[in-house]
Amino acid sequence: MIIDIPTKNDFYTMADHIVNEAWEKIADLAYDYREFDIWNDFYKESEYFSESDVRNTDHYWSFARPKLITAFNLILQSIEFRLKGLIVEISPYLLITNATRNMPKADCDGNISFSEFHTLDSQDLIRVHNTFASKALPDQFTTWFNSIRILRNRFMHSVDNKTDIMPHLIFTSIIQAHNYLNPESAHWIWHRYKYRAAHASGGINVGIEEDEEFSGIVWSMLQTHYEFTAAISACSKESVRELFGYAKNNAKDNNPNESFYCKKCVSVMEKGWNFDGKHLDGALETVQYHRGKKMYICAFCLDEQKTKPRGIWEEDD
Repeated sequence: MIIDIPTKNDFYTMADHIVNEAWEKIADLAYDYREFDIWNDFYKESEYFSESDVRNTDHYWSFARPKLITAFNLILQSIEFRLKGLIVEISPYLLITNATRNMPKADCDGNISFSEFHTLDSQDLIRVHNTFASKALPDQFTTWFNSIRILRNRFMHSVDNKTDIMPHLIFTSIIQAHNYLNPESAHWIWHRYKYRAAHASGGINVGIEEDEEFSGIVWSMLQTHYEFTAAISACSKESVRELFGYAKNNAKDNNPNESFYCKKCVSVMEKGWNFDGKHLDGALETVQYHRGKKMYICAFCLDEQKTKPRGIWEEDD
């Protein structure tokens, strides 16, 4: 008898752990890079500093290349786990291949763990899913998935120093995969916030988690805003608008989009035991005017309001 048969939730849970690991590692790197850029601009403009104070960041991402490649590989793993979860929802036995020719040996009780069987290779997952599912995955996803598989193989199975890999590829790939395979889930950055909040303790209960000021829900709000800021800074204006619903401003923009801090988000942050308003200096203002909806919308929590926001510490009309 086959035992330890995985469920869709098993695969989706593992996929979530994997992709959040990839996001966190690269968000931290991207945030540090952004901080270097900000300080370099300050040093260049200040009369109290010289060129020797400016940090050379030309090789920052080439040094981070192994971490970027590892994160990219994690993204592919997470996508494959989600595809397996979709297939398992139809029937877990669809994942098993070559069962008759390479039957695993049963234990003394006649049981075989599902994990002992050889399962579908990555390139077969979409084909098998689309054959048996009531609704096939869109062609656009298939094309995209195959293209990033080819890129992953180039990094993982050879030494390819010619192909660039930068943080924007990590951020955009995570969000695209999330949008394709989690259509009923919250948008990515809110999903990330909820994940981070749920895992804030690191598995260790020190006895203060039940206090609101130390809770993951409170502590993770500002930290995930920093991650959002890092991702926006690393991605192009086009990608940011498409994937985050946010209008990215550049220093050279003559008519930059007005942006505001979200009072709903900040109301959670300020419950933290050590929160200070200056902590917001390292985070983007996430509220912008949406012309289509004629509303001011927070790109992080999606809170909407009709009137133009005032200063974060001012009372709205």
